[in-house]
Amino acid sequence: MIHRWVTLLALIGVLAGCVTETVKTTSVPTLATYESELADDEILDIAVAVFDPGIADADVDENIYPEIRRAEAAFVARELALVLDDQGVWGASRVVPSPDYISDVVVSGSIEQSDGESLVLNIEARDARGRVWLDKAYSGSTSRYAYQQTQRVKRDPFLGVYRKIANDLILAFKALSRDERLAIRNVARLKFAQSFAPEAFADYLKTDESNITRAVRLPAESDPMMARIATIQQRNYVFVDTLQGHYDNFSGSMEAPYNEWRQYDPSGERRKPNPSLSISKTPPP
Repeated sequence: MIHRWVTLLALIGVLAGCVTETVKTTSVPTLATYESELADDEILDIAVAVFDPGIADADVDENIYPEIRRAEAAFVARELALVLDDQGVWGASRVVPSPDYISDVVVSGSIEQSDGESLVLNIEARDARGRVWLDKAYSGSTSRYAYQQTQRVKRDPFLGVYRKIANDLILAFKALSRDERLAIRNVARLKFAQSFAPEAFADYLKTDESNITRAVRLPAESDPMMARIATIQQRNYVFVDTLQGHYDNFSGSMEAPYNEWRQYDPSGERRKPNPSLSISKTPPP
């Protein structure tokens, strides 16, 4: 098995207010979508931040290996983004390095448990206004036999977890009125403008005592400053889209050895890395 560890660890170095509810899932639900055609100005972009690997207080005896968890943090985010993209509802579903990224909706999370047999993710989703869409723990269980897939189309053993998250996001989206969807887009646009020209757009947004942000006023369509900001934003989209290629390459290269590691425990003993291996401490971007 040493060659499997060498392969996996080498790949890791390449890219060197709500009540929490626990949702357990062992099956794969149907992926929900939007039943009718959406107006273009109501379509929201959604960003999935690279997950917190959940290793700050990790104990070695807990069978948590930082290098694996850091790789999983990007891998899990990409898997969720792919499921969101399959829904055909969101304008763009992107993996981003940080939950501070400005988007219509941002999904962030932490890995509570991941050992190949069980996956537990703590998920939070907020829109640009600061309103919470989700604050839940999602979990799923499988066996090592789920990794021995012979069918033509393979799927992640924890696809059910990702689909449950995606379906709950759609429920939150459906509960919004058209005015609320437009408000989210306007706040996201103005937050981006403020990040580049804080003085020019200082009085366009107001945040109340509940940390909910709303647009006090909107710039004119012919505002030259907003035209420049729009150009910068398009360049930002190009940069983030380029990042998707890096995440795709990393996760795609990691998938096979990672799944071998996740399933390999035939004797019931805990998986342990070879202590002689040189391990990169640099997480994916």
